[in-house]
Amino acid sequence: MATLVQLKEGVAGIRLRIDQPQFRIGRATDNDISIDDELVSKTHAVIEAMENKQRAAFDYYVQDQQSTNGTYVNDKKIDLYKLSNGDVVRIGTSNFKFLDDTNEDPAETAQLHKTWIPGVFVTKPKKGKKKTGKKPS
Repeated sequence: MATLVQLKEGVAGIRLRIDQPQFRIGRATDNDISIDDELVSKTHAVIEAMENKQRAAFDYYVQDQQSTNGTYVNDKKIDLYKLSNGDVVRIGTSNFKFLDDTNEDPAETAQLHKTWIPGVFVTKPKKGKKKTGKKPS
């Protein structure tokens, strides 16, 4: 099964297992994830697990539920989106990293950086290891 990791100021936080076919996210308390945020609709988005018989695994889709402020994946507004490992889902001001590999270390999540727009964060690609070379003589 997959996991959502809540990101707070770029740091991995609460891990939420997606352990049912439909996983509802919104402001109402009867959702699987209830977010206390004015920008979040009562029923904002749904993550649905669909069996992929060719891979003998599940594919996960996030679908916006006609929310007022939209659902974003990797900073792009979506209606329906097939999630991939490492995608960042933004609902209101909350960010969640989608992991479909349960062996991934949550400390390795993307770092979020504030922008000049209030409540908007971006991810920056990880920098590669520095090459070591000979020191000049």
